[in-house]
Amino acid sequence: MKKIARILTAIVVFGIIAQTSNLFAQRFSATTLKAGYFDPKGSKAGFIFGGSYSWIIDESVDIGIAVDYFRKNHSEDSTEVQGDETLRIKYADLTTNIIPVYGLINIKFPAGMYMDYFISGGLGYEMLFRKEQTYGAQSAEKSRFYSGFKWIVSAGIMYRIGSNSSFIAEAFYDGTTVSREKKDEPSGLARYEVDLSGFGIRAGIRMGFR
Repeated sequence: MKKIARILTAIVVFGIIAQTSNLFAQRFSATTLKAGYFDPKGSKAGFIFGGSYSWIIDESVDIGIAVDYFRKNHSEDSTEVQGDETLRIKYADLTTNIIPVYGLINIKFPAGMYMDYFISGGLGYEMLFRKEQTYGAQSAEKSRFYSGFKWIVSAGIMYRIGSNSSFIAEAFYDGTTVSREKKDEPSGLARYEVDLSGFGIRAGIRMGFR
């Protein structure tokens, strides 16, 4: 099932890219830059940044490609109150980097002269790079790589602030789970998984043809 999911993901992403390549000759396109807050289950919450480039199909639909970046540094520790003092013990430092690449489709619904509502959906590939530094008698430094199928849905508003620019704000849900194979096991029989699904909000600016 994992291999089938990867093959289907690749087909969908390449199909979207192939379709958008036919639109390069068209004059109308838009670039969107966004930043916000994301709370994935497999990590502490933090800031997420991203951008997309889309080609305009008509006044309501555009399709394109997008890349996001999420990074979070945090530690795992415990505290113990001893009289008027607090003892803090650090067990590990963790660094999480999440980079998804995906195709997306945006659909707009007019809500007035200057504002539109929109919904978006995306499919693609997500990578998780995790570094772990543990402390104590068994201190060690480990780096792990996970990957998997990505899907995301979002909804928000788009408010025109210029002739070729709009402010956007959205809420989104990411349903991604990534995995890696367990060493010393037959391929495909044992895998570690990290659930990166969760809700987020972000805002930004869309530049180009509206």
